Amino acid sequence: IPFGKLPILEVDGVIIHQSLAMARYLAREAGLAGQTPVEQALADAIVDTIDDFMTLFPWAEKNQDVRKKAFDDILTNKAPELLKDLDTFLGDKKWLVGNSVTWADFYWDVCSTTLLSCKPDLADKYPRLLALRERVQALPAIAAWIQKRPKSVM
Repeated sequence: IPFGKLPILEVDGVIIHQSLAMARYLAREAGLAGQTPVEQALADAIVDTIDDFMTLFPWAEKNQDVRKKAFDDILTNKAPELLKDLDTFLGDKKWLVGNSVTWADFYWDVCSTTLLSCKPDLADKYPRLLALRERVQALPAIAAWIQKRPKSVM
C-alpha cells in the first residue's frame, strides 16, 4: 500500500493512491471529467476548491468541545464565502461545468450532504446549489444507490 494509507485503487496491477487522484481517474474513464480539456480543468478546479474548504475541518479531533467549536466557526464564518462563490460560478447553468454532469457536481453533492448534516440550513440562501444537489441525486444510478446504500451517521 503506497505511503501506508487507504484508500487505494488497483488498475491492471497498478495501485493508485489518494482519493482525489482515484476520483479524477474514474471520472475520465466514465466520461465525467468534462468534455474538453478546459472543462476538465474547470471541474478539477471546482473539486479542489471544495476540497480545500473541506480540509479546514478537524475531522480527527477527539475533544468534542474543540471539534464543535471549530466546526461552528467554519460553518458560520467560512462556509458562506464558499457557497457564495459556488453559486456565482454555477449561475443559471444546469451543471457546474459544461452542458452535462461532471465529477464536480458529484463532489458538490457528497460534500454538501456532509455539510448539511452538520448545519441543515447552511445552503438555504443558495437555492441554485440546492437544486444542483437535487439534479445529481435524481440521476437514475445515483437515486438507486441512495435507496440501497448503507445508512451511516457522520
